[in-house]
Amino acid sequence: MKNIYSEKNLEGFVFDLMKYLYKTKDYYGERLSNDVLIYSMNKRYYVDEEKSNFKLSNIPVCIEENIKMEDYFEFCNKKTLALSMDSRLNEYLYYYDVPGCKEVAEKITKIFNKHGFYYEFGTNWYLYAEPNPKKESN
Repeated sequence: MKNIYSEKNLEGFVFDLMKYLYKTKDYYGERLSNDVLIYSMNKRYYVDEEKSNFKLSNIPVCIEENIKMEDYFEFCNKKTLALSMDSRLNEYLYYYDVPGCKEVAEKITKIFNKHGFYYEFGTNWYLYAEPNPKKESN
């Protein structure tokens, strides 16, 4: 059984989410990665053409170091990740009433499950990963 808390798994998890959100567009044709911040492993990840310091399959990613998610979120699991979504993604996952929302929610759920997690909402603007009891390993 893989260690779901390993840096390799968490980094793969973050990058899988980023790739999916970057390639998926909302009903206005804008990327779902817009205005999404992912916090994990004391880092903050987001897509930004101007601040990019990392390329992920031609995706301009900014990675900021020494960022503690607990400084930004009331509810979170510090060992996993939190995803802030001041964006259309919020509508797709939280309100669940826009075109294509079911497909987006199913894909996000699959990505979480692939890495051993499911998501919980902290509020309507962020979610955080919790271990899937069937896949948890220390």
